[in-house]
Amino acid sequence: MIITIQQREFSWRSEYEIETPSCIYFAQKKYLSFLGQIKLIAPHERLVAIITRYFSLFRAKYDFELTDGPVYGFRCEKAWRGVYVCENGEETFHLYQHKGLNFSIFQNDVQIAAFTKNKVKMGAGDCYEIRMNDDANLIVIICMTLAIDSSEFDDYSSTMTYDLGSIGPEARPFDNSWEPS
Repeated sequence: MIITIQQREFSWRSEYEIETPSCIYFAQKKYLSFLGQIKLIAPHERLVAIITRYFSLFRAKYDFELTDGPVYGFRCEKAWRGVYVCENGEETFHLYQHKGLNFSIFQNDVQIAAFTKNKVKMGAGDCYEIRMNDDANLIVIICMTLAIDSSEFDDYSSTMTYDLGSIGPEARPFDNSWEPS
């Protein structure tokens, strides 16, 4: 499955259009929100998830509150190596940032998704192309991608994502040959 997340250019607040094979979602960062709350909306204005950032001097911390019940905690586990963990009581995901603009997501040590950020942008127009397994948790993967993008642009963030090619070793190399199942 291929998912595209396109941040709208020249917006007063971060807004995203998320194109999936089944529908188009919309995400919007709350205006002047210190915590950096983002709402993920499905067609017909149906709220799907709320992403809330918690201020931390050393590591990014988020909660993904899905409207169907579960709450996931997302945090930077190893800033130097670009490793993030997303978990609730039943599931655990690891997001790895790689050299350049590549990211991969694993569940139970098996890769379930990978995404790449565009190299060239105008304004705040980031674009992410996500390749993921059909049975992977779509909403959680979208939330992780939005959290990574959000942490790059917050002025008060000391835990921004960086190009690892310039600051440290990768925790896990990016697999260019990986294909979703």
